[in-house]
Amino acid sequence: MKKYEEQYHLSQIQHPYRSTEVFADWLEEYGFIQRSRVLDMACGAGANTLYMANRYKDSQFVGLDINEEFIICGNKQIETECAYNNCCLYKGDWFHPDNKWIGAFDGIISFQTLLMFPDYREALKMLVELQPKWIACSSLFYEGRIEYTNKFRNYYRPSADKEYTDTYYNIHSIPLFQEYMRGLGYPEFRYIPFEIDIDLPKTENLDIGTYTIKTEDGKRIQVSGGLMMPWHFVVAYK
Repeated sequence: MKKYEEQYHLSQIQHPYRSTEVFADWLEEYGFIQRSRVLDMACGAGANTLYMANRYKDSQFVGLDINEEFIICGNKQIETECAYNNCCLYKGDWFHPDNKWIGAFDGIISFQTLLMFPDYREALKMLVELQPKWIACSSLFYEGRIEYTNKFRNYYRPSADKEYTDTYYNIHSIPLFQEYMRGLGYPEFRYIPFEIDIDLPKTENLDIGTYTIKTEDGKRIQVSGGLMMPWHFVVAYK
C-alpha cells in the first residue's frame, strides 16, 4: 500500500469525513440504514463501514473491495475499533461479486466511487444483480440533463508502471440517473445536495484533495485540484 493511501484510509478511521456523517444522517432520516444488512461496496480500508457499524449496533455491515491490502489493513483496525462485532471486510470485485452475496443485503451503499467509472451504468447493473431493496450513493451530480466526463492525469501519484495515474471525476445527471434506476426496477428516488458545514484547508502540495472556498453569503464550495465538486447523496429503492 502506498504511503498516501495508508494515510488516507487510516485518517478516516480516526476522523470520519463530514460527508460520511451527513450521508448517514440523511439515510437514517428515511429509515434505510437502521436494523438492516448493508453492503459497503468499494469500501477501501473500511473507514465508512466501521463508522456505520459503530453508529448502528443493530445492523450488520459488510465491506467489499478489490484491493487485498486495503482489506487486511481495515480488518486489523476493525478488530480493535468495532464496538459491536457487526462488520467485516472481504476482498471482492464490484463487477464479479461472489454469488453468496446475492440477496444477502437490504441495502447497498457506495461512497465517492461512481464518479471514477468511465460509465456508471454498468456498475449500477452489477449492484442490482445482488438484489438489494435500496441502493444509495454519494457522488458528483448535476441537477440538469447534462453529464460531464472529467479525466485527469495526476503526476503527484505515480502508478506501478507510469509516472502518473489517470482518474475520472465524472459528474452525473440526476434526472438521467433516476430514469436509469427506474428502468432497473427501482422506481422510488430521493436526492439531496451535500452542503458542507465546516471549512476544509487546501493541500499545500496542490495534489487532489477536497478543500472549501466560502462565498459572500457564507456557503462553502467544495473544490479538488482544479475542479468544483458538486457532491450529492442519492438513494433509489423499491
